[in-house]
Formats: sequence, structure tokens, C-alpha cells
Amino acid sequence: MRFSIARASGFTGLAVVLLMLTVAAWGKNFTPDIRPGEGVTEQRKLSDYFAPLKGTNLDTDVFILDSGQPGATGLLLGGTHGNELAGSVAALVMVENSVVRQGKLIVIPYANRSAISMRDTRNGIKRQHAIQSRSGKRFLPYGDRRTDPADQGQADPDDYENPAGYVLKNGAESRNLNRTYPGDPEGTRTEQVTYAIIALIKEEQVDISLDMHEADTPERKVQTDGDYRPGGNRRLAYTLVSHPRGIEIAAFALLALEEDIEVSMKLEESNTKYRGLSHLEIGNATDCLSFLSESPNPGQDRWRSDGDVVNDPKYPLTHRVGLHLRLFKNLADAYADYHGEALIIEGLPEYQDLLAGSIGRFLN
Repeated sequence: MRFSIARASGFTGLAVVLLMLTVAAWGKNFTPDIRPGEGVTEQRKLSDYFAPLKGTNLDTDVFILDSGQPGATGLLLGGTHGNELAGSVAALVMVENSVVRQGKLIVIPYANRSAISMRDTRNGIKRQHAIQSRSGKRFLPYGDRRTDPADQGQADPDDYENPAGYVLKNGAESRNLNRTYPGDPEGTRTEQVTYAIIALIKEEQVDISLDMHEADTPERKVQTDGDYRPGGNRRLAYTLVSHPRGIEIAAFALLALEEDIEVSMKLEESNTKYRGLSHLEIGNATDCLSFLSESPNPGQDRWRSDGDVVNDPKYPLTHRVGLHLRLFKNLADAYADYHGEALIIEGLPEYQDLLAGSIGRFLN
């Protein structure tokens, strides 16, 4: 069922109740704490686009910010992986602050709600991270990379052949949302989520999408003893991956990013031989120009024993959130220049404003 939601107000009075609900929600019936701002015109569920998800732990909130004016339609995806905090928080900042003046924006802060309900099995990062928001104390959840096996409803296979026909030797990747595109209505629960996202993109006629991710930082542990560990895939940090049809728009977005905030990112075109990822399969299955961004998360570094995913001095959450948000704005601007359809968003904090303090200043 689709319904309009009331404007958010009186956050201070609700803070205690929301905090109690957040703390109580950890576990099987985890419900993310999202506090929509006045720019949200409608709230839906992903099951509105694929009904079998209703009532499962993979059904998730979808927020619509519709200007009512003709323009481009954008989709912002956070929480594909529950242990990649900046994407989800960037989506929260968008939902809780922005107003769309032209076009329409769709935001899914927790694309894999099941993954965010689990404890991080990669590095054991704690599940709750306390911040001071505009209404008081609030917790940011940190989860796992994959769907909870209990929500998947079936054992991991030895090898996993995804809906795009690509075979992965690690069967647990059947629970990795970003290996299951374009989804399968008769497939696993995780495949049904990606099927629903594709259905949303088709129904809403989405023009551009950004799937926000995090990776290992570019840092290496200094080799002082036999415990030297270089980490995982360090090359992914500060990367934008583009569907082949969107490569020129992506290039202009990155040029603007370097000019505006003096951050350089690498540009990669989707590898058409490696199937199942959002940046390739969304663009293949729909008319949408699909992109995927990677920010550096200290919590992804296997060599760290105490990665600070919020306040790391070199890679603070504010920097990573600002990077994703600015990149999405630049992609929308470049799309408007190429196609003449604008997505105009107001109310978002500037990158430098984010860096000037804590992330909680921009959360309700």
C-alpha cells in the first residue's frame, strides 16, 4: 500500500521514543531509524514493486521526493552491504534534509535490510555507533556484507550461478545483493530484492542511479614484524564505476568533483564479463544510466584491530558521506547538461560544511 507521510516536526519530543525503539529493534525484527524531512512527499516499501517481499526481513523503506515539476528522476541506493556505513548515512542525510525543486528523487537507505540486522563478520565492528543528532543521542547501525542466512531461507550452494549466468565459486555470494542483479522473481530472497529494485526503476522511469559502496582504505600497515597484512582490494577506494552508456557523464562528474572539493576519483567502465553487479545489470535491463561509487572505510581494512568507522582522522564519516552526496549531485548536473532534464535538489549540506563538525548536525 502506498501512502503519503506527514512532515517531520517536533523531533526533540520524539527523540526518547525513537531511541528506545532503535535499541530494542536489534536482531531479527530490526527496524532502521529513519526520520524523514519535509522534502519527503511519499513513503513506500520495496514490496510495493514486488509483493512477495511483504512481511519479510528484506522488505525495506523507499522514500520519494517529488517536486511535481517535470525533470529527471534519480535513484540513490545505500546499504547494499550492511558494513559500508557511508552509503546508508549519505542516504539518511538526503532523506532528512533535502527538498527537490525539479524532477523526482527516490532514496533507499538500506537496500539490504537483512544485512544491516546482522553483526559484522568481516572485522567485528560494533553494531551501534552513537552520535549526537539535532534531536539528541542517536545510533547508526553497522551490519554485515550479506543477507542473514535465516532470511535467505536456504543453504548456500557450493558454487553460485547468478541470474545473469555468471558462476561464483563462493556460494555465500548468493547472499551478496550486489552479485544478484538483475534478480529473479522465482529466485532466492536476495535475488527477489534486486528484482524488485529493477521493477522500481522500470515503473518509476529512473534516469540515473548511484549505488553507494565502501572499500578498504588505500593505507597499508607498516611492516614492523611478521604480522604485516596489506589488506584487501585497496584499489577500489575513490572509484566511480559507470555503465558503458554513462561513461561521458561520469567523466564530467569526476572533473567537477576534483574542481569543487579537490578530491580525485578513478573512473572505471563496467566489466561486461563480470556479471551480476548493479552498475552493469541495471543499465542492461533498463534505460537507466547506472553508476557505483566507492569511498574508503577504515572498518574494511583487515589489518586494523580497531577501525573507527565514524571519526577516523584521515577518513572520517563526514568526508565519505560528503563524497557520495557531491558525486550524486554532479552526476545529476552532468545528466541535465547532456539530456536537458534536470534534477534540482536543495537543502543538502556542502562538503566543507560536513567536514566542519560531526555528522549528527545533519541528522534529525
